[in-house]
Amino acid sequence: MDDELIGKRIKQLRQARGVTQVGLAQEAKISLSLLRKIEQGDRDVSQPVAAAVGRVLRVDASTLTGQPYHREGSSPDRIHKLVPDLRRALNRWDLPPADPDLPPRPLDALTRDARNVSEQLQRGHNTQLAEMLPALLTEAFAMAHACDDDRDRAVVAHALLAYAHAAHTVAHQTGYGDLAANVEDRIQWIAGLTTDPAAAGFAAWMRTTSLMRDGLYPGALWLLDRVRTQVDPGRRDDGALLTVGALHLRSSLVAGRAGDLDAAMDHVEEARGIANHLGTDTDNDWSHLAFGPSNVAIYQVTCAVEAGDGPRALTLADRTRLPSHMLTRLPTRVSHHHLDLARAYFWQGRHDKALHSLMTARQAAPEQTRHHPTTREVTHLLVRAHRRGNEPLARFSAWLGPGDDADW
Repeated sequence: MDDELIGKRIKQLRQARGVTQVGLAQEAKISLSLLRKIEQGDRDVSQPVAAAVGRVLRVDASTLTGQPYHREGSSPDRIHKLVPDLRRALNRWDLPPADPDLPPRPLDALTRDARNVSEQLQRGHNTQLAEMLPALLTEAFAMAHACDDDRDRAVVAHALLAYAHAAHTVAHQTGYGDLAANVEDRIQWIAGLTTDPAAAGFAAWMRTTSLMRDGLYPGALWLLDRVRTQVDPGRRDDGALLTVGALHLRSSLVAGRAGDLDAAMDHVEEARGIANHLGTDTDNDWSHLAFGPSNVAIYQVTCAVEAGDGPRALTLADRTRLPSHMLTRLPTRVSHHHLDLARAYFWQGRHDKALHSLMTARQAAPEQTRHHPTTREVTHLLVRAHRRGNEPLARFSAWLGPGDDADW
């Protein structure tokens, strides 16, 4: 179990490169006491710490996290068998149809498929998406090049953005960071096929995923600041405000990971003002990234967790009551919220609450939870801390290990 801890990998890589704890802490700009706790298995590794340590040790984040999980072995997760087809489909972005004699389907069929893909994305059905997307992407890429009419091309582009959004989520959540970065490039190209300003905002929102993974926080904040002005240069119409609000929440996450909690909360407050004006929650399709009063409440907790302030995160969480529609419409967002809480509870030594949060995250979105580094890290730390038997923890740990997808 210790071998699966990120702190154990950091220690092994550090020693292999002849770097001392003091040297690594200084170069990564983290406290020596935190690094010691991480290497001893007493503290989980946040994304900012992983990015900073990876930079110093010259490894990418997946080397530290061990992702993708359960790709090999006697019972690999089925989703890994589907990723090569997804990768090949994304690589066809500038190619003509594989079968030029096959007539394209009507545009409204693409729109219906895009709506279905968005619904599966919101429910966290990543394996199902990985099965659906290769054929849909291949067809839509070819149609985008064949379109002579600007309006038709915009319809295809909107469908492509929905497909690419789902492809990025599958790749990112399953641990294929290189493929997720590839999708971000494709989204930039697709956004250029339409004049919809929301598309540019969405492309920037997605682009910051790989920037954050590599710890490039100033660049991510610059990009988000610039695109907010492009999306809404002053008209303040409600459609643009949905995107601007989502971009402010994204900036809050980046600022939190950069350790600037005050700036993060400033962005949350900007988003809160927009959410109060609009007064409704939106689903997580490409044009309406999850936004509204509920998501603002979630993000203020996330920012505190990302900045390492456990007491503040739990205080904010105690004041947060998520409406029931969040669980039915956006279970992946609810799941991520409880993964954040699991970290904060563990920091405060409230291990039963940490486990309960992990189990709640699993109930909301099992595929996302099983592949998330936080799930594995906190679970392993809990197992390490519990020298005596803990049956619920043992069952959760067993579920987290290699196994068939059927229990999802």
